[in-house]
Amino acid sequence: MKLFRRAVFALLIGGLGLAVAEPPARPEGWYAEVETSLGSFTIRLLSEQAPQTVAHFVAFAKGEMEFVDPFTGNKKKAPFYDGIAIHKTKFAQWFEAGDPTGTGHGMPLVWVPAELGPVNFSRPYRVGMTASSMKRISGVMFFATIVAEPYFNAGHNCFGEIVEGRDVVDQICNVKIGGNGRPLQPVVIKH
Repeated sequence: MKLFRRAVFALLIGGLGLAVAEPPARPEGWYAEVETSLGSFTIRLLSEQAPQTVAHFVAFAKGEMEFVDPFTGNKKKAPFYDGIAIHKTKFAQWFEAGDPTGTGHGMPLVWVPAELGPVNFSRPYRVGMTASSMKRISGVMFFATIVAEPYFNAGHNCFGEIVEGRDVVDQICNVKIGGNGRPLQPVVIKH
């Protein structure tokens, strides 16, 4: 997963003096590029709205946060999301990732406070942290929507919006799934 600040690009074609139009400028802020086995998408991180949630997501993505490996029981620091499968989808609505065991129950027990703000799930292409049945908000396991999901507004931190690669997120949310919501063919977060 690449994390980067907004950049402005210009391209001049060698010696010809021809200029290619710059892509539309992104708003100031932080972005995360997520590379999956089906393609890449970019999230604009809402650090002004959910600072602790974004800080946890970034620290895990970059390998700066120590966690207990659910397979070995050992503590480690590594890019957490690299190689993790998307473990659940609700057909044509959302997908969920962030559990190395692929069950939805093997994530590190890291929680963040509620950080609810004006950007929420009343619009499509939002990214949020899951919440436990005890209303605790994960600092690790996240989901991305492709439709408005306003019932998430009361209990899930919205910490990002998908600004590029929405077709990839659509594709992930439309993979064939089993009865448990798990994709029949694994979809993996590469980086």
